[in-house]
Amino acid sequence: MSKLFNDQVIICNCGGTMDIDGKKLAKACGSTTPCDVYTSLCRNQTDKLASAMMTAHENDRQLIVACTQETATFDAIAEEHDCAPPTTVNIRELAGWSENSASALPKMAALMRQAGDSKRPGLSLSMISHGRCLIYADAKRPNGGTAAALELGARLNGTLGVTVMIANAGNGIDASADAGLVTTGSIRSVSGHFTRFNLVIDKFSEAAPHSRSQLVFGTLQDGVETGCDILIDLTGDTPLFTGWEKRDGYLRAQADDSLAMAKIEREAMQLIGEFEKPIYVNFDETICAHSRNKIDGCSRCLDICPAGAITSLGDHVNIDPAICGGCGLCGAVCPSGAVQTAYPPADQLLASIARLLDYYHDAGGKNASLLLHDDSYGREVIEMIARFGRGLPGDLLPVSMHAIGRAGHDLMVGAIALGYKQVFILLNPNKAAENEPLIAQRELAEAMLTGVGVHTANQIMLLDDVDPDIIADKLYDSAHKPKGKSAPFSPVGTPRGYTRLAMRGLATANNVKQAIIALPDGAPYGRVNIDTDNCTICLSCVSACPAGALQDNPDAPQLLFREDACLQCGICAATCPEKVIALEPQFNLTDSAMAAELVVEDTPFSCTQCGKPFGSTKSIETVIAKLSDHSMFQQTARTDMLKMCEDCRVEAMFAQNDKTMDVGERRKPRTTDDYLN
Repeated sequence: MSKLFNDQVIICNCGGTMDIDGKKLAKACGSTTPCDVYTSLCRNQTDKLASAMMTAHENDRQLIVACTQETATFDAIAEEHDCAPPTTVNIRELAGWSENSASALPKMAALMRQAGDSKRPGLSLSMISHGRCLIYADAKRPNGGTAAALELGARLNGTLGVTVMIANAGNGIDASADAGLVTTGSIRSVSGHFTRFNLVIDKFSEAAPHSRSQLVFGTLQDGVETGCDILIDLTGDTPLFTGWEKRDGYLRAQADDSLAMAKIEREAMQLIGEFEKPIYVNFDETICAHSRNKIDGCSRCLDICPAGAITSLGDHVNIDPAICGGCGLCGAVCPSGAVQTAYPPADQLLASIARLLDYYHDAGGKNASLLLHDDSYGREVIEMIARFGRGLPGDLLPVSMHAIGRAGHDLMVGAIALGYKQVFILLNPNKAAENEPLIAQRELAEAMLTGVGVHTANQIMLLDDVDPDIIADKLYDSAHKPKGKSAPFSPVGTPRGYTRLAMRGLATANNVKQAIIALPDGAPYGRVNIDTDNCTICLSCVSACPAGALQDNPDAPQLLFREDACLQCGICAATCPEKVIALEPQFNLTDSAMAAELVVEDTPFSCTQCGKPFGSTKSIETVIAKLSDHSMFQQTARTDMLKMCEDCRVEAMFAQNDKTMDVGERRKPRTTDDYLN
């Protein structure tokens, strides 16, 4: 840290709009070099910035500039001097422009230090668009967009390969020579993604080339299959996709909205060439608890995905990375960790949250709260609050996420355990369907925190207000008195793993004696209660359990259970032929939850012929009792066969005169001649 400022970090107070004491800031960052505070690095002090860039380049260091607004200007200066572009960090809207700016210095220091942290690069999917663009309108709808579609087609034609398709075209549509290929048709179904939309079209026909003043269409056809790279919907009808905002390449607007139409034109112009789409989730099908042996289990990700990117595929699910919009909800609700967000990974995100708090404390900050927001709507709201309102509180540390849906109970509990006094989650009020799952996640987190003695009112707040001023007031005025002690930990591994670390740490720090915490229905933690008197130890549940929570002993007829592995998916209860299994959501803080406990055992049943153990006494006796009234087992000899191992049973079947499978002489087939003669 001794060479931090002017060598690795350069500060600008944005024309004097932020009161930054360079000496105090340097001290807060633990730097021995002074912090020169500039006023206009993007205009009349660009020489200072260029000098810092060249120094960083010569020393092979990363330069951090405390300004994000002028990133394009900084990149141009770097290119001019043949230097790497600097990393930028926003200390203005996030800290400096605030009514608490006088106490925001620790937050500024923390944000700058965090900007220098290394990040693991994510994976991406390569996609190639050839610019095949379909513009869809409907002549029968009041704002169906026929004229707008033809006009937009004329603007895009040449840059893109444009087809304009007008549903219910009829007569009276003016011909256009510039709009590309003009057709009529109604989309029956559509699937796929950007660069590969697949459509089935009814009542399809191309406009005749001899169309003069008005379009003339030929014979209509149904079931025409086609595809396109870009799909523009101007019908004003129901969107063609659920969660359409997240479907890349599907652009939608009201035809009479000139601003939206101009935006679509700009976006469509850019959708040709090769693209790298981030892979938002990693999926491990081996631990997916969706289904076993055609018995349904967990369907949380299927039920919650707003983009339709997740489909059922036998015993597990399939996630199409080309469709996935990265909302993060699947990672928040997946009980096994089979679906893990990868942009960034959940453990990396929580580790970043932990480091930010450490930097804040190192700089002298106290009693920090956490604000989770997305990098689109949330960022805009924060800018509005900073420019026209109170700004963010000085002790509120903001963390940007690609999408707020990943803010599950594990992050909420983890943040409180790390030492944040409060967690605020900034929601987009226009996406109620995506916000609803987070309500259940908060309830689960609150139940868990209550169990370890640290939950209080307003500890975890979901902010879905429309007015930025109301949001700012809640950030400042929400009454909250921290309760209990924190328990910092290293957030590594799976969400279940670091959540357990956080919970056990909080329980120990606050001297919690209660070992079992009751959780709401649907929680991904708990145990299975087994009626041991009626369990036959058939072990069907063991073979069906996707997480290995139910286990057997290969050397003895025993059923074992490991609670920390149980996902509460319910496959075991649905599989059990005796229906003796019930789920109980709870969180077990004891060490015993991580070990396999003996649930029920029985004595081995030995073959009455050779003496080889081949099952449990309970299971054999249950089978004999159930078959006692069956017509095939009224003879003692046949019942005795049930007490034999598989080898001896076969020998006994062939040794009997009245063989079980003996059906006698087969009847001769009768023909027409038999009846005529």
